[in-house]
Amino acid sequence: MKSQLFIHSNSVTLRPFTLEDQAAVYALTQQPEITDVLPDWKMTEEQLREFLQFVVGSYEQFNPEDVRILLAVVHNEDQRIIGWCGVFSNDLLDRADREVAYAISRDYRNKGYITEAVRALTAYLFEHTLLDRIVGIVKPFNQPSRKVLEHAGFRYNSRRMLMDKECYDYFELLKVKTEPVQPKQIHSEIRLRRAQQEDAVVLTEICTRAFDHVIKVWADNEKDIDSNLCPPDYSSVRMHRYVIREWDYYVVESDGCAIGGVSVNVLGRKHARIDKIYIDPVCQGCGVGTQVMRLIEAEFPQIETWKLETSGRQLDNHHFYEKMGYVCIYASEDEFVYEKNMSVDSFDPTCDETLSKHSGESKVVEYVQANLDSVRYSTSNLTNSRITDCNLSGSKLTNLNMTNILLADLRLTDSKIEFCALDGVQFQDTHLGSDRVPMKWAHCDLGGSRFIDCDLSGVQLEQCQVTGMKINGVEVEELLAAYEAMKS
Repeated sequence: MKSQLFIHSNSVTLRPFTLEDQAAVYALTQQPEITDVLPDWKMTEEQLREFLQFVVGSYEQFNPEDVRILLAVVHNEDQRIIGWCGVFSNDLLDRADREVAYAISRDYRNKGYITEAVRALTAYLFEHTLLDRIVGIVKPFNQPSRKVLEHAGFRYNSRRMLMDKECYDYFELLKVKTEPVQPKQIHSEIRLRRAQQEDAVVLTEICTRAFDHVIKVWADNEKDIDSNLCPPDYSSVRMHRYVIREWDYYVVESDGCAIGGVSVNVLGRKHARIDKIYIDPVCQGCGVGTQVMRLIEAEFPQIETWKLETSGRQLDNHHFYEKMGYVCIYASEDEFVYEKNMSVDSFDPTCDETLSKHSGESKVVEYVQANLDSVRYSTSNLTNSRITDCNLSGSKLTNLNMTNILLADLRLTDSKIEFCALDGVQFQDTHLGSDRVPMKWAHCDLGGSRFIDCDLSGVQLEQCQVTGMKINGVEVEELLAAYEAMKS
C-alpha cells in the first residue's frame, strides 16, 4: 500500500515519511510557529526518531476501513519537506471521528500550499477509502488554521468544549453533498453568564474578531473608524476589565464555550441601554443574536424601556433590531438610535419620580430622557449619584465635594479643570482624542505622581520642579547634569 500513498497536486506532493526525513522534520519542530499550536510536536531527536519509526511502519498496515495516515508535504519546485498533513483519530473526539491535522513551515506560509495539501489528501481518502466524513478542530484564536479548513471546503458546525476542558471550533467535510446546504442553525444551548475579571482576555479576543470583521465588511478597512461602527478601545483588555467591573457584562456561551458578549448599562430602575452585543464571526448567522436579545431582556424583567445605538451603515443591524421589536427614534447618516418599550402602559419619558422643591429626605429619583437644560443644584447631597449617557456640554461643576467618584467613558474635549484637589486621583487609559489636541497642565502640584506606560511623545516640561523625578529609573537631574557636561 505504501507505493500508492503518493498524492500529486499542482504545487505540492504528499508522500510517506522515511527515516531519512528526521533532520528535515526536526528543523520544522524547532519553529515556535508550529509547536506553540501543536505542543506535542516539541520532541527531542530521540523521541522524534521513535515517532518516525512508528509512522513509517504504519504505512504497510494502512486500513481503508480505519483510516490513520500521516504524510510529508513536499514542495514540488525545490523538493523540500515544508510540512505534514494527515487524518487520524483523536482522543478528544468521538471514536468514529477522523480529524485532519496539518502544519507548514513559516517560510512557506500564506501561499496556499497547506490548503492545497488538505484538499488533495481529503479528496484522495474519499475516493480510496470508506471515509465519507472528515472533521477538523481549531482553537478560536487560531485564525490561520481556520482559514485553511474553510478554503479546503470544510463547513463550520459548532463551538465545543472537548474532554481537555478547552473550547474548539468544530468543522466537517462530507464526501457527497446530496442536498443543498441549509442555513446554519444552532442546536446547542445558548446561555448568558455574568462576566468575571478572568473572562476579560477571551472577551477581548472575541470582540476584536467581531469588530475587525465589521470593519472589513462595512468600512473597507478604513483607518479612521467612527465610534458608531466600532466602539472605542474594543480591542483593549483594560476596557473590558473596566466594563466587567462597573457595568452588567455577560459572556455568551454555547455548550460551555464563549462565543460572544453583551454589556448592559442600567440607567435606572426601568431603563437600560445595550452598550455592546457581539458574536464571534464564525458563529454568526445561526440565530445566536436573537437568543441573546431575548435572554438579556429576561435577565432584567424590571426594565420597561431598552435603548441602543448602531451605525447608519449596518443595514443588517437595522433589520435585526426592528425584527426584535425596536423602533428607530433617531436616524442620521452615521447613527441610528433604537428603543423598545416593554410595558403595555403609557410611558412618561420625563422622569420616574417627582422631587419636591425643598425636599430634604433621601429618595431615589430617576430622570430619563429629560430636558434639564440650565438646572442648578446647590447645597445638595449627590452621594451615589450616577450620570450616564447624558449631554453635559457647557455645564459648570463648581464648589463640589466629589470624593471617591468615578469619571469614566467620558468625552471631555476642551473642558477645563481648575482649582481642584486631585490627591489619589488616577488617570488610566486616557488619550487625546481623534484630533490629538495636546493637554495643558499649568500651576499644578504633581509631586510624587507616577506616569506608567504612557505616550508622552512631544511633551514639554518648562520651568518645572523636577527634584526626584525619574525617567526609566534615572533621575532627571542626573540626565540634565550629564547633558550640560556633554555641552561643555
